[in-house]
Amino acid sequence: MSNPETLIAEAEKKCKKVTGFSSFFGASQESRYEEAADLYVQAANLYKLQKRHTQAGQSFEKAAQCQLKADSPDEAANTLVEAYKSFKNEVPIESARCLEQAIELFVRRGQFRRSANFKADLGELYENELNDINKAIASYEDASEWYKGDSATSLANKFALKTADLYCDESIQNFSKAATTYERIAKESLNNNLAKWSLKEYFLKAILCRLADNNDYASGNALLQRFLQWDPSFQTTREYEFAARLVDAVKDGSSDDIANASKEFDKFSRLDALKIKILNKIKTSVQEAPDQLEEDFT
Repeated sequence: MSNPETLIAEAEKKCKKVTGFSSFFGASQESRYEEAADLYVQAANLYKLQKRHTQAGQSFEKAAQCQLKADSPDEAANTLVEAYKSFKNEVPIESARCLEQAIELFVRRGQFRRSANFKADLGELYENELNDINKAIASYEDASEWYKGDSATSLANKFALKTADLYCDESIQNFSKAATTYERIAKESLNNNLAKWSLKEYFLKAILCRLADNNDYASGNALLQRFLQWDPSFQTTREYEFAARLVDAVKDGSSDDIANASKEFDKFSRLDALKIKILNKIKTSVQEAPDQLEEDFT
């Protein structure tokens, strides 16, 4: 078995332009790039066997560059995906760069469903590995739009909801944008039997975000009434009772009422980390206090 360095050296020779008499009888430069790409791919696979993932990613990327020069954009896109996979665990920033290039090539070829899948992967990479929330949001939004264009409504909503959650992140805190997104998804889910069970969750999150947006209890109350018109059964839920109590508490400027309502709701329906963060924002906005909601729920 050849070692990867030998294959790379051969590939580099193939990439050198041949001119003059020797080029007349030799292979075309395009075919030489194809041969070089094959050698780089072989080297990359050997690096993978050796668990040298960064070197594998670099070799896959060089192979993709050769495939582009050989006018094979589809092959190049697929090879860049392999580079993304290889880089992912060791050099996530390089992984993201390669995947962005691959997505651009897929989009040019009109492969929007595949592009949406990889945009979702890119969003997760930015969110979980690179902690770049703005780029994660942008990636998820693209994925959502492309899924929507492909009539994949469930997937479109899934990633729209991810953007809404990230708009609530402490580094962003665009609660107005988050509320608008939750409200839109709720409205689109009214006649969807599979999604209707999630309505009360969307309703509650939208109202929480309105209250977190500069104590906007008027908008929170307006949403509460709108959601009752959309789904009268909402009034029978704990989420409705909780939201109504929070609206009144914010209107009265009472952080104690917010904490008490939150504790009571948490006894029956455990508050997740996102809701706790939003509730902390609401509570500290009406009255700065050192105690945190996490302590109230223990």
